[in-house]
Formats: sequence, structure tokens, C-alpha cells
Amino acid sequence: MRWFMVLSAMLALAAFGAVAGDEAPWFDMENCEMCSPLMNDPELLPNVAWEHYNIANGIVTVTTVMDEHRASWDKVVAKMDAVAKKMEAGEPVKLCGMCMAMDDLYKRGAKWEQVETRYGSVSLMTSDKPEMVAEIQAWAKRTNDEMAKMEAAEDVDSPNE
Repeated sequence: MRWFMVLSAMLALAAFGAVAGDEAPWFDMENCEMCSPLMNDPELLPNVAWEHYNIANGIVTVTTVMDEHRASWDKVVAKMDAVAKKMEAGEPVKLCGMCMAMDDLYKRGAKWEQVETRYGSVSLMTSDKPEMVAEIQAWAKRTNDEMAKMEAAEDVDSPNE
């Protein structure tokens, strides 16, 4: 199952966005086994774009990868797929908060559909249960909010600004 392809697109920055208490950071590029493959190619992440939008029964995610980085992207996705298989087999895997929350949604019945496109993928995370739809959309909002914080921090910290 390539459900983490969307995950990789969402994690374009280093560890950031710690949540309250002893919970894992929402994003943790260094310590999350699912996210860490994204750090292998420093040119990849600036050339991946993603968008999350609410739909009536969940969310749609559009992932776009620049052509010249598609081979690197495919290698990352293969590594993430291997981690997902470990998880499916019940092996322990260290995950960040976002990955744990996404995994929890799947375990509780969220459905995933993905279509590979010429430039990336279009993915749907859905449910026929209104309470699950609300949780899926809350996950996407939290992810979007954390990404916006990171982008703002990068703009402020950029030596080129």
C-alpha cells in the first residue's frame, strides 16, 4: 500500500511543531522511520509540492514532483513502502506525531485511494462516518497549519531575504 506517498509530500521540512505534553513532534524528519528517507536527497523536498483540501467525505491531497526529481522521489516512496510493510506485519516502527495520527485513522477505518499521475499523485482519505470525516479533516488542518508555520519560519530565517 502506497498510502505514505502523501505523507512524504507533507514533510518537506526538518523536525518542527512539537505538540503539548510528551507526545511526539508533529513532524520529525530525523527520527521518524517513515519520514527520514526524505532527507536522503537535499534537492528533492524543494521540488515537491502538496495540497490538502476538504471534500464531503474526507480530504483530497494533490502531490506534484518536478520531472527531474521523479527518480529520487520514487526511491523515497519505495523506502516508505518498506516501512509501511513492517508496520502492517506488526513490527515496531518509530513514527512522528503526524504519521502516528495518520496510522490511527487507517486503523480505525479511514479509507485511502490513490491515483498516480504524470506529475505525482492524487489521493483521497475518506469515510462514510461523519465523526471519522471530521477527524480526517482535523488531521489535514493540523498538517496544513504545521506546514504553514514551518514555511513562515523558513521565510524569516532565510539568509537570502
